[in-house]
Amino acid sequence: MDFIEMNEYVGTWSPGDLHSLNKYLDAIHSAFPRKPIVISEYGYCACVPERPEDDPRRIEILRSHNSVFRSKEFVAGTIFFCYNDYRSQVGFSGVGPLQQNIHGVVDVFGRRKLSFEALREESSPVRALSVENHMNSFRVLVKTRNDLPAYILRGYLLRGVVYGEGEIPLEQREEELPDIAPGGDAWVELKFDETKLASRIKFDVLRPNHFSAYSLEWKP
Repeated sequence: MDFIEMNEYVGTWSPGDLHSLNKYLDAIHSAFPRKPIVISEYGYCACVPERPEDDPRRIEILRSHNSVFRSKEFVAGTIFFCYNDYRSQVGFSGVGPLQQNIHGVVDVFGRRKLSFEALREESSPVRALSVENHMNSFRVLVKTRNDLPAYILRGYLLRGVVYGEGEIPLEQREEELPDIAPGGDAWVELKFDETKLASRIKFDVLRPNHFSAYSLEWKP
């Protein structure tokens, strides 16, 4: 094998805590010291009667387990399981055609839970945005991660939308980002025609498919 895959449900399907998770990862690395490890599944599933749906717990597992993965240089990637609640003949929730396993950050109809935003942030190669206001010109500093998930930003955009009273969008501007390596940063300037009536400006780093990878709101 080129790499090791490991399903990880410490604290849910498997007993233990973050200390146990550290030990398990180190043991696998010791057995295969020259191979990277990919976490092929992790998350929180309300898939048995004694484990109720708990979205805050899902967020807690996502963030805390990611912190452990990021501390291990040999962990090359992670796959959060899963995006959506899914219909299953062995599901413990719902009846008939809606019998399902509750395992996702959105429900079976695609409605977002609070954990959706947590997964979006944790899955972003962008670590942080900061904004400098110069009248109608805004300088935005984009900083990228140097840990999971770390990769070169290519073909990304910075979008700014000015919102006025009643949450009405007044103006939108976009600028291409330069290629940014992991652990790097870049300044981008967005110039608007008028921001006196702005109640807020939302900045988004957009992937090449125009999905937002990171958001920041600026308020006057």
